[in-house]
Amino acid sequence: MWEGRRLAVVMPARNEEAHIARALRSLPSEVDLIVVVNDGSTDATIEAVEATETAAERVVLQRGGQGVGAAVAMGFDHVMQVWGPDDLVAVMDGDAQMDAHDLLPLCQRLLTTQADVVKGNRLAHGEVRRSMPFLRRLANRGLAVLTTLASGRRVRDAQCGFVVLRTEVLQRTKDDPVWSGYGYVNHRFIRWARHGFRVEAHPVRPVYAEETSGIRPVRFFFSVGAMFVREHHARAFASLGSGPGRLSLSAALLCYLAGWAAVFAASTGMLAPSVLAAWPVAWVLAHALDRSVHAGGRARI
Repeated sequence: MWEGRRLAVVMPARNEEAHIARALRSLPSEVDLIVVVNDGSTDATIEAVEATETAAERVVLQRGGQGVGAAVAMGFDHVMQVWGPDDLVAVMDGDAQMDAHDLLPLCQRLLTTQADVVKGNRLAHGEVRRSMPFLRRLANRGLAVLTTLASGRRVRDAQCGFVVLRTEVLQRTKDDPVWSGYGYVNHRFIRWARHGFRVEAHPVRPVYAEETSGIRPVRFFFSVGAMFVREHHARAFASLGSGPGRLSLSAALLCYLAGWAAVFAASTGMLAPSVLAAWPVAWVLAHALDRSVHAGGRARI
């Protein structure tokens, strides 16, 4: 129990026998429930979980290796079934790459700002340049730009899955589609934007050791890139039908389509190649109009 609210941790794990005991033991005593979701491990992950003593109640759920996003969704579903709307739930991976000392500060940030979700930001931490590899920082910043474009809300550390949220958020998004793979963090952020949730950010310590990333870069960027395009268009058209700022959003859509028209006209020879100069201008203007409507709910440091 923390500040009169129950606190759960959803911990997805796949082949984490070397790290999950450390992740479990590091959790603060305020955690009431730990939901470990074993996502098709082929090593001794479950044995390591069972051998580790925790003060909190512990539940182990089994999935067949569909991906970390599907595992997190399964953990969320379990918490929704047993807890009320004002309790808190966090996501902390079983690879111990999330510093448990940051958990309660994230919870405090949520209550202080009256946010619906607080998302960790490793790039705002003082140790980031020393701890996070340069290429990961670079890729993260690029994905943050794409996530901001797709969601209409600014986010700096798009790939950090260390979050704390109210269980009410889970109830209101229970019918949303689930992105099963590593891009689930981006997908959920975009969906939170569509629902109008207030999302705050808070610095968390980046942790990197001998853990190996399971991301396949080419496959990840193509699949997640397609998701960004799809979610951006879906959000843009949905915003035209409801919500504030319809005039600005309509103008943004026209600018966006004008950018596509410039690309088509130049590539087919209908107009001179110089017309391509209108493409980035149109899209920057479209994004500025989009952000003018949605910026009030952006993630903040």
